[in-house]
Amino acid sequence: MRADSFGATKMVRMIPQITAISLTLILLGGCATRLAYNNLDYWVGYNLSNYVSLDSRLESSLDGGLARALERHRGQELPKLHRALDQLVVDLSIPLTFSQVRGYYHTFNNLGKSSIAVLAEPLADMLSGLTEQQVAELDRKITTRLNEINQERAGLAPGQKLAKRTERLEDFTQDWIGSLTSKQEAMLQELAGYQLEMEPVFLAIRSYYLDSWRALMQQRNSPNFESQLSQLLQKIVSLETPHHQAEVNFYLNRRFELMRRLNHTLSDKQRGYLISKLTGLRKDVAVLINQ
Repeated sequence: MRADSFGATKMVRMIPQITAISLTLILLGGCATRLAYNNLDYWVGYNLSNYVSLDSRLESSLDGGLARALERHRGQELPKLHRALDQLVVDLSIPLTFSQVRGYYHTFNNLGKSSIAVLAEPLADMLSGLTEQQVAELDRKITTRLNEINQERAGLAPGQKLAKRTERLEDFTQDWIGSLTSKQEAMLQELAGYQLEMEPVFLAIRSYYLDSWRALMQQRNSPNFESQLSQLLQKIVSLETPHHQAEVNFYLNRRFELMRRLNHTLSDKQRGYLISKLTGLRKDVAVLINQ
């Protein structure tokens, strides 16, 4: 799996984090997966409350819409995830090729976009019911959070940024393959370097998404709002951009090649650990499908 598939571009994905939370929860593993997924409507509402104050009518409407969307997601999207995990477990018996690494990136990326499409409906219903004051509150809190991230990063020297990002990648990778060798740690530092090189591009893309979000919110009562919101959130999740796609594609190809090299360094023990984790996740998804 791609080491930073659900977290490395977090600063770019601030706006849709409430809907994309379902994919994050799926990756928690074990009983936490089932507990979190079955309480998704609560977690979405809880995260949303950090950004905008909803009255009881909007809260009730959002809860009902999320419950319906979750049932649809359970029957429509989780089987796709189960099949993808099943094939990944099979393919991981030997080191992955570059084409396979790239293919699984797009497979899981498309699963994320499909999940966003399902969850966009209740979110669009809620957003279309916001007053101008609530929209202003939402925008202010999003902007405040983004400024906090900027200030935090501005206070770090380049070496500190590299060390912090490398540590996050190492923690993530250790969760999936166990302890790391020095060679693997060096590869993750290399990946962190790629991400730091992309920081100006990520920031420019984030500004584009934020401007698009603000323009869309001014059209929240239009008949096409739900489809337009879904399209924007899917673009954010998949890091699609009209202005910097060449740079993004170059970064992704560098990452695919590094992930291929990293996969080829796995020991039998590490590969077995990874397959065991994925097998457990696949079983948890199967339980969720049949609940």
